[in-house]
Amino acid sequence: MKEGYGTLVTGHAAGLTVRLSTPVTRIDHSGRRLKLDTPAGTIEADHVIVCVPTTVLATSQIVFDPPLPDKHAAAADLPLGLADKVFLHVDRPEWPANAHLIGNPYSACTASHRLSPFGWPIVESFFGGDCAEMLEDRDAAQFAIDELVGLLGSDWRNRFTPLTATRWRQEPYIGGSYSHARISKAAQRGVLAAPVDGRIHFAGEACHPYDFSTAHGAYETGVAAARAIIGEPAPIA
Repeated sequence: MKEGYGTLVTGHAAGLTVRLSTPVTRIDHSGRRLKLDTPAGTIEADHVIVCVPTTVLATSQIVFDPPLPDKHAAAADLPLGLADKVFLHVDRPEWPANAHLIGNPYSACTASHRLSPFGWPIVESFFGGDCAEMLEDRDAAQFAIDELVGLLGSDWRNRFTPLTATRWRQEPYIGGSYSHARISKAAQRGVLAAPVDGRIHFAGEACHPYDFSTAHGAYETGVAAARAIIGEPAPIA
């Protein structure tokens, strides 16, 4: 999206009350109503949609009372891999919009460089796997610049300025990027997605049977959960 995913998310949330910096740490479903513990106090609800990365569930950052061992095990079987991005401003780009470069095809630790996406004077460098893990603790922007200079020539070094970089593994309420199923554990997506007592619903890309690891997969599971709560079942095709 030219305007960015943030614009998309903000647009979908228009008109809703969104409370930030209020993480739910415990969900008590032992009584007639659900009780959600947060730093701002306890919230009571008839239904809840749990839409968090699998790392949050697998590490019990949200405690369920009574426990939900099947959910904990399913989340652990659907861990998050890692993919990070670095964004650089480039002075006087000399390539067409939406051009592309592969840093080093002979190395597993390299980036896919998207040049001037949507015509903007930036480079979007994409790293994955062990390479991304290593660069989370190093200067990923400098790595990307060094790689681009190796491709384009030393005159380019001063034309790149770091803008920002993701470090998804270090985000406390995320802990990674996209889910993947461990060997023979693909069925755990269905276990994770199944509602509990018709009151606790689960959503997110890891819950989608086919379009996991995608934003639209996460969206579809969220819509399905919300419709189930209001009595309008919407099975995921």
